Amino acid sequence: MADNNYYSIADQDGVVIENKDFPDPGVNSQDYSDIFKLSHATNIVLRNSSIAGGTEDCIDMNRDCNNILIENVRLHSGGSYCMTIKGGTKNVTLKDIIVQAHGKETDIDLGNWSDQSNELTTNITLEDVQSMDGSPVRVRVLWADPPTVINSNVKVTVVPKWMVAIYRFLRKHHLVP
Repeated sequence: MADNNYYSIADQDGVVIENKDFPDPGVNSQDYSDIFKLSHATNIVLRNSSIAGGTEDCIDMNRDCNNILIENVRLHSGGSYCMTIKGGTKNVTLKDIIVQAHGKETDIDLGNWSDQSNELTTNITLEDVQSMDGSPVRVRVLWADPPTVINSNVKVTVVPKWMVAIYRFLRKHHLVP
């Protein structure tokens, strides 16, 4: 079943969004899976904004996104994650990020399952990533390289690639959900 996304950027290059809060006033974020969705997008900047998350993510990047800057953004999870970066996405910088409400499963999920790409998620930088309550921002690394962490309060959990590879094989052959 396809996600119901509030705002999507797909197959685009060079989009800059600044000083925007998602979703718009009066919109219930829980009516959406992801609030800000990037798919096969390049050279994207989201700056000076806030996002109230849907049932899955505040931000979801998938299908070979490249050169993404998310800067000075406040994330308030409404579901499993604040952010998912997957599907061969590379060269992402998360800078000056404040997690206002943690995700139920984890906060930043790197390399989760993607139906669109089997490529590894690489070159993710977390700079000045914090939570509002002072607890560590939880980062889970699946089918991805561990992120570069600069001046951040994060707890990075790396799941061994051999375990992820087994899961991916089983998922590809519809043997697990």
